[in-house]
Amino acid sequence: MRNMKCRTPKLLVSFFILAIILIIAVPSTGFAAKTTVSTVKAKNGKKQSKNVTVKYRKQMNRILEATQLYYSIRLNYSMQSGETKKIKLTSLEKQNVAAGRQVLEGQSRITNFAFSQRVKELFGANARIASLSFKTYPETPKELVVRCNSNYVKLAVGEWGEDYPVYKLKSVTKQGKKWKAVFKVNMYDAYADQTQPLGKVTLTLKKNKKSSYGFNITGITLRRSK
Repeated sequence: MRNMKCRTPKLLVSFFILAIILIIAVPSTGFAAKTTVSTVKAKNGKKQSKNVTVKYRKQMNRILEATQLYYSIRLNYSMQSGETKKIKLTSLEKQNVAAGRQVLEGQSRITNFAFSQRVKELFGANARIASLSFKTYPETPKELVVRCNSNYVKLAVGEWGEDYPVYKLKSVTKQGKKWKAVFKVNMYDAYADQTQPLGKVTLTLKKNKKSSYGFNITGITLRRSK
């Protein structure tokens, strides 16, 4: 009986210590598990964004060639230093984007049908030619395409002279079904053989096998350099 009396307090102390250890350890283990899950999710999120610049460089440069005059005009004439602008892609603005090609094509006039097809290839939507105003020539930088008669539209073709914009593809990334292409824009002075930063163009796109470009533009963001 004497031995039992001596052992009982020791058992109670051991049980009390074990209970304290469990109280401390269990929440910590739960927190560690949550932290591990969060870390895995963060890593998986990063894996979803892939750099595919090399693979899609040619396609993105083709889209740029078909639309680059629009970015140059907006950056150079319609934006302030350091300004960022997300373009609202109305039907009219889509036509302005599709109208501009920096390289002279030998004509500044195109049929309504051919132009509508150009807009559809770039944006996946038909152009509302009727929304264009009747003029003999576009008034830049406000507009880059107008109706010269009922069958043809007239385009701005981009005569820059000695100072002209130069583009460089910086990156193409894919995250899920969303694609993003980023272009850097400089103004090149041919007379002085110097370049000055003009801004940055960010395009968001989605894949479309029916388009000759393989993609449709879903968003445009411009940033003017400081």
